[in-house]
Amino acid sequence: MLSPSDRESSSSSSSPSVLSLGAGSREDGEPEGEEKICTVCGDRATGYHFHVMTCEGCKGFFRRSISKDVCFTCPFTRNCTITKAKRRQCQACRLQKCLAVGMRKDMIMSEEALQMRRVLRKQKKQEREPAEEPAELAELTEEQEQLISSLIEAHKRHFDSGFSQFPKIRSLGSPPKKMPPPKY
Repeated sequence: MLSPSDRESSSSSSSPSVLSLGAGSREDGEPEGEEKICTVCGDRATGYHFHVMTCEGCKGFFRRSISKDVCFTCPFTRNCTITKAKRRQCQACRLQKCLAVGMRKDMIMSEEALQMRRVLRKQKKQEREPAEEPAELAELTEEQEQLISSLIEAHKRHFDSGFSQFPKIRSLGSPPKKMPPPKY
């Protein structure tokens, strides 16, 4: 909400209203072309993972850490700075930051649930794609078989399997010719 002084300054300026969405903005308030940042390490985020905007690295780290129920200990002061460059230095502080920014353990799917989801996705994909008949089961028409036969015969008549056009090609059993040394 705008304060009285903010209202005066916004109404006197020639810019559009502060409350309206400008061009290039979406309804959720994020500009379309703006790069999303991982809330854990600051890398480029790929979306919301476990209820927080994170990168693929932090998503995988959090999932593996929680799934394997690992207990990390900080070798330093338990308040390490987690950045893209330093996120691998202290796993304990990285996991603590994941939890502090709101990543939720309860959103991690069990291995059985993941397997079930993969099966369902595969089934849906197969339903969307038309079933193609394998090439080996398709029968050729008589015209197609005749065309293939004539092509094979033409190939046999004109293909020189003996390579008689290339008399200078050495046979496979003879040693290679020695090349003269290069002149500098």
